[in-house]
Amino acid sequence: MSHDPTASQGDDLHDDDLHVKAKQDRTGTTIILEGEFDMTGTDRFWAFFSEALAASPRSITLHAAGLTFIDSSGLMALHRARAAADEAGVPFRITEPSPALRRIAEFGGAEDLLPDT
Repeated sequence: MSHDPTASQGDDLHDDDLHVKAKQDRTGTTIILEGEFDMTGTDRFWAFFSEALAASPRSITLHAAGLTFIDSSGLMALHRARAAADEAGVPFRITEPSPALRRIAEFGGAEDLLPDT
């Protein structure tokens, strides 16, 4: 399945799954994450992220306000995404981290992933 980052994309899943949408405009790509981000969602997230990065965007922003749950595998996927973006020279940031993301980032010592608030 190909994900065209130049258009708004999404997937139709159960409420407890990870929903991923990608939007691209002249400022970069935004990937919107909603639902539960655990091991079952990492491949889906990585497919969207990899395709977005391959398009050489000006930046990649992960909008995370809709995450209701994230575990260590989801957190590792975010670390991996930031490392890949850094290696490609593409600015990477997470906006509006949900309370669930804030909790696991603080617990896991990964506050550097989150915006300063």
